[in-house]
Amino acid sequence: MKHDPTRLAILANALQAITDEMGAILTRSAFSTIVREARDCACAILDAEGNVVAQAEMIPIHNGGLSEAFRASARQLDLSAVDENSAIVLNDPYAGGQHLNDFIVFQPIMVEGSLLGWAGNTAHHLDVGGGGAGINIDASELIQEGIVIPPLLVDVARDLKGGAVDRLIFANVRTPELGRGDFYAQLAANRTGIERVQELASRAGAAMIREAMAETLKYAERRMRAAIATIPDGTWKGEAWTDGDVRGDVPLKVAVTVTVSRGSIRLDFTGTAPQVASMFNSSRSSSIASAISAVRCLLADKTIPANDGCNRPIEIFMPEGSLINPMPGRPVRARIEASYRVLDAIHVALAQAIPDRVPAQGFNSTTGLYLTQKRENAPMRIYGDVLGGGYGGAPGYDGAHALAGVLSSSRNTPIESIEQIHPHIRMRHYRLVPDSGGAGEWRGGTGFSRAIEVLEDGVVLSYYSDRFKHAPQGKAGGRDGAMGSLRVWRGKDVLNLPTTDVVALKKGDVVELSVGGGAGWGDPAKRATDRIETDLADGIITADFARRHYPQAR
Repeated sequence: MKHDPTRLAILANALQAITDEMGAILTRSAFSTIVREARDCACAILDAEGNVVAQAEMIPIHNGGLSEAFRASARQLDLSAVDENSAIVLNDPYAGGQHLNDFIVFQPIMVEGSLLGWAGNTAHHLDVGGGGAGINIDASELIQEGIVIPPLLVDVARDLKGGAVDRLIFANVRTPELGRGDFYAQLAANRTGIERVQELASRAGAAMIREAMAETLKYAERRMRAAIATIPDGTWKGEAWTDGDVRGDVPLKVAVTVTVSRGSIRLDFTGTAPQVASMFNSSRSSSIASAISAVRCLLADKTIPANDGCNRPIEIFMPEGSLINPMPGRPVRARIEASYRVLDAIHVALAQAIPDRVPAQGFNSTTGLYLTQKRENAPMRIYGDVLGGGYGGAPGYDGAHALAGVLSSSRNTPIESIEQIHPHIRMRHYRLVPDSGGAGEWRGGTGFSRAIEVLEDGVVLSYYSDRFKHAPQGKAGGRDGAMGSLRVWRGKDVLNLPTTDVVALKKGDVVELSVGGGAGWGDPAKRATDRIETDLADGIITADFARRHYPQAR
């Protein structure tokens, strides 16, 4: 098989197909809508050393962090005697995890008594305990956000499936039945990956699979270096800001210096804001995954295999104690907001080098929205969702409407699925917001509005978001996208809420979230009139918007 490109391609694609099947098993087996419908999860096959060699096309910020989690686990655990009954379980953001809601599970792939690799996945769990159902926005310590699971090497039959570790974890969860359902869907996905790789090894041989794993990493690295080499050598700086800390109004900066040299990139985040007291810190694993994703999505070569070989040409420095690499013990529940600014800052820098490849900014935020209800002598009800916005325009195409951001790539949860299992709420509307995308030769995609009526007393709203104060920025003369907002309608009264809050609701209240669109790219005066007419006919823009931004439409 050595250096046989045909055999390499066949085996590499087989490994990719295995991870895709793992993803299908995980999402179809999961209990919660956040995994089953939104697909807030990721699956991968790793080699024996813990390098990701193939991963399902799911969530970039999860995929990019799995090898970080494995390496951190390997530093803490003795893995020399693992067998087919072993598993590594963790969620600790300071041991390669992302935030506490993301449970990570690795299981060894054994062939004839030898370790061939690992099957691994992560899934977002709806509740992980902590100081409050939904989102504990006042957490000032990690342990106030939920149960912390450092890397644990467990025996599946003994410690899980009703064993001590299982009982310990889910005794700290408010929705244990839901949590167990998602957790054992993760085990089922890994089992599928293990069996499929073992079947592949029985046909091709374990030695050949090992070589295929090593070669696909080298192949991805070569492709990555060649793609980076199309960027001019040089050094550029970029900055981006989050709205601020919990109950704060001071913007938080992510700064980066990007240096490109001979097919490699160095990302230096010196100058980034210090860590904050609350949940808007980004864990190092999340920040690294975001930085890698930011680079990859700008490269002209879009078919490079997504594995750890891609990471080898990228050097990343993130100061300890900063917003994107906090010291252990800091809360990180809303880490995605600073992670998105990592992406934005890199794009601002590289837009100076490759302006035609960098889109205008998307809404680039995830709104984590929870409506919880504690009941007497009955399980707690928890509705949770992750929501995105519009994408930015770019040379040759308009931004997409109402999608999870590029780091998330979650799916929109169908209204029917939400109402089916959450009788305490009802969707009043879920629609695009006209005029929310920035004008441009290539306009931004629109955001959306979701209104949720509360049908019973005792419901509590908790959420986090961003871009309520700082709009997505247009490029090359394109206009900025709209900002987001969240309000509660209580009869004739309206409560306008900040970027994050916890609010006790009453029966009849309507929670209305509006998320912004992406920014525009290029001078709006250059937009084709037929595209303007189509946007008007589709309700993407109003006649007033067209008059204000497109002189050719007057």
